[in-house]
Amino acid sequence: MIACRILGNLIHLAPTDEARSVVVRDILSAGGDSEKMLDSGKRYFEHLLRIFKSNKGQVPTPSNHASPPSFDTKVDMMTDLLDDATLSHSTAKKRALVRDRYRCVITGDYDLASLNKCPELVEEAGPKPSWGVTELCHIFSALTSVNLENGDKRIYAATAYAIAESFGYTTIQQDLNGEKIHRLENVMTMRSDFHTLFHGLALWLVQVGKDTYKVETSNQVVNQSHGGREVKFTMENPEELPVPSPQYLALHAACAKVAHLSGAAEYIETILRDAEEIPVLAADGSSGEVLAHLLRHVE
Repeated sequence: MIACRILGNLIHLAPTDEARSVVVRDILSAGGDSEKMLDSGKRYFEHLLRIFKSNKGQVPTPSNHASPPSFDTKVDMMTDLLDDATLSHSTAKKRALVRDRYRCVITGDYDLASLNKCPELVEEAGPKPSWGVTELCHIFSALTSVNLENGDKRIYAATAYAIAESFGYTTIQQDLNGEKIHRLENVMTMRSDFHTLFHGLALWLVQVGKDTYKVETSNQVVNQSHGGREVKFTMENPEELPVPSPQYLALHAACAKVAHLSGAAEYIETILRDAEEIPVLAADGSSGEVLAHLLRHVE
């Protein structure tokens, strides 16, 4: 049932005309065959919705790492950043912090580690600043591109990218291949709890203007406190520190809405939770989905 709902919701919520046409073509090509329709829906569930989900077995590194270097001013922090031209999770985190003004893009809370190491930032924040522990949040999960030695994982990622390309994102695999998954167009600074919501497809950003977005969420509690909040990305030097890609955020938002309306988000969460909690897989095969997930993400 979830697979069929995914197809129906994708038609209404597809981020591009190409995406809508692809889904309609898949439905028509099934010729009314329920098994083919089910397989098509499962394909989108397995390779599109889940590419935004982080593997809970790999905990993102928060920015309050031990013994961070100290800087007197934000200029000093920027200079240190520009001295390292490599593309990695670490450098992307630093660059995103600079671009996002050392704040969570959702809440506006200052990054605690940055406050701890820069007196100028503390002065800017003023007395009793709102702060939090932030992480580097990828729009497309880093697990889709980095260290894919395992054959099944490579096939999984390739299929996910093939779907995205058929939806009109024709250069996405080239743009995000390997370490390029850490490019600034694919990352944001986010407080750890909101990072979890974003990658759980329970929170997404809907564009309402140029580089301006509205926070939407399927969580009622979060909606009361943060639903409808405006998020605006600005940067004096967009060529050096580009803002997140509107196209990437649009695909994430579409998938989050589809996952919520179809019930897929809860199903994915159940699989991930079972993967953490089940000590031994059931002999009757009832843990098949959990096993498939573990095999796909095993290092």
